[in-house]
Amino acid sequence: MKNPTHIAQLRAQTSLHGLARLLGYEPKGLAYVVYGIGDAYKYVDFPIPKRSGGTRIISAPVKSLKLLQARVSTLLGACAEEIEVERGGKNRFSHGFRKNHSILTNATVHRGKRYVFNVDLHNFFGTVHFGRVSGFFAKNRHFKLDPVVARILAQIACHNKVLPQGSPCSPAISNLIAHILDVRMAQLAARHDCYYSRYADDLTFSTNRKEFPESIATRVSDSNEWIAGKSLLKIIKDSRFELNHSKTRMQFHRFRQDVTGVVVNKKLNVPSEYVRDVRAMVNSFVKTGQFTLRKSYRNDAGAWVVEEVAGNKVQLRGMLSFIDSVRVFPQKKLAMEKKDKREQRIPRVELKDMDGASRTYRRYLQYTQFFNPELPFVICEGKTDNVYIKCALRQLADTYPQLVSKTASENKLLLNFFNYTKVADRILHLGGGTGDFQTFIGNYGSEFKGFKSKEKRNPVILLIDNDEGTAKIFSSVKTATKRKSPVDGSEPFYHIADNFYVVAIPRLSGKSTTIEDFFDPTLLKTKLGTKVFSGKDGFDSATEYGKHYFAEYIVKKGQKTIDFSGFHPILERLVAVLTAHAAKP
Repeated sequence: MKNPTHIAQLRAQTSLHGLARLLGYEPKGLAYVVYGIGDAYKYVDFPIPKRSGGTRIISAPVKSLKLLQARVSTLLGACAEEIEVERGGKNRFSHGFRKNHSILTNATVHRGKRYVFNVDLHNFFGTVHFGRVSGFFAKNRHFKLDPVVARILAQIACHNKVLPQGSPCSPAISNLIAHILDVRMAQLAARHDCYYSRYADDLTFSTNRKEFPESIATRVSDSNEWIAGKSLLKIIKDSRFELNHSKTRMQFHRFRQDVTGVVVNKKLNVPSEYVRDVRAMVNSFVKTGQFTLRKSYRNDAGAWVVEEVAGNKVQLRGMLSFIDSVRVFPQKKLAMEKKDKREQRIPRVELKDMDGASRTYRRYLQYTQFFNPELPFVICEGKTDNVYIKCALRQLADTYPQLVSKTASENKLLLNFFNYTKVADRILHLGGGTGDFQTFIGNYGSEFKGFKSKEKRNPVILLIDNDEGTAKIFSSVKTATKRKSPVDGSEPFYHIADNFYVVAIPRLSGKSTTIEDFFDPTLLKTKLGTKVFSGKDGFDSATEYGKHYFAEYIVKKGQKTIDFSGFHPILERLVAVLTAHAAKP
């Protein structure tokens, strides 16, 4: 017998008690968050300036409410996927706040069109009020929830009787309610040989027809101003939304066309001036540690104002990531379409063949992660080693105040760890393989030209196993340091150059050793179902499980009760690096 669908489970609930269990709460716990916390204390409201002028109110829910809303959002997301299956096809129109959808999938719809017309919905979340939310869940043919449950969901989701900006479940609910708008708009577009898509409150139509259909948009007499057509306005009104007339615009193929910030004339791209500005910001940041952003907005008088404000490295990373994601999207899309998962990886480009945008991104990452890391920076051989070391540090915090700051609420790590991602593999050429580490050791510091820091920089530590496979890395260490004596991992650490060190885990009983050998042998015998742990790369998945499952389901989940005393020799070597580096001028 099949398990009931998420919608069926939700529809079966008739009270707060049932909904609480479905969301993973005790009834008293859910009741407290919904009813026990006073409305005045559920959110922190604060304004942020809007580019078009005025301010937008962000309502940030308190931690307990945010967790509850996140669970509601997850549940409704699963329901939305089931609705798509029931309808017999995926929702091709809505691209905001959805898995595997983005501003890029939204922009792709309108690539290479003669006309691109864009309208904006006014106060998108604010037009979805309490009664509309509860009524939707009670009456929508896919949900038909008990009125009590529908009302509780509305109480969880709404603030000041509307969906707030800042709640994790506002996007999911607004997408469900706006589906009827999408259907009607798509039908209008299809009747006139147009394409339609929506990203949150941003609606876009495009076509290659010689004349743009007047029912969707019309030109104001002989001017360059365009307004929404009567049919489009009627659909928005009938769907109980409002149009923001000030953001209506028509874009022609002879000029630059962009959709949700992405250029769509021939291929997806980023405005060239944006790329140039970000490159200048990175250049300033690596040389001075500072850079400025230009922010433009309308003042109270309606005039455009351009203001220079200080930027931070998180903002800069976001801008670089945006440029990179647009550049690689076509390759990523092509890779995802391949049936063979082994071929889905976007191939690396050699440093000499990298384009300017990728080089800029690499320069930023070289500076922030290696030249001037915020905290001592540890590069383990893989994601699982990160889990082991972090869990060990939290358990052994009393012994290592240099590595962990112990407070009443948490044990905060005083180290950062390299995160193995597809971007790191493609831009930094660090995927965790021996060959990558050899190149990294041999070339370390060669790209630091022009980098500056006003303060003493933290060390970068490459932490490796000490087995037969490490011999090539030891050889690279010997070459880089020009040592005559052998490099075999017996020393606490090896200083390569500048702020870079290599630490090999100590050998146990003189034998080839991997980091898993430092766990209690009984832990390594833990079964997951009927399967036993194998630390080898090629293991029998029918009877064994590998390092990933061991790290996530044995170590991470059981970290509070696991004996990590075997990790002392490894952590002592990390302390030795910090001590030696601190003594350097």
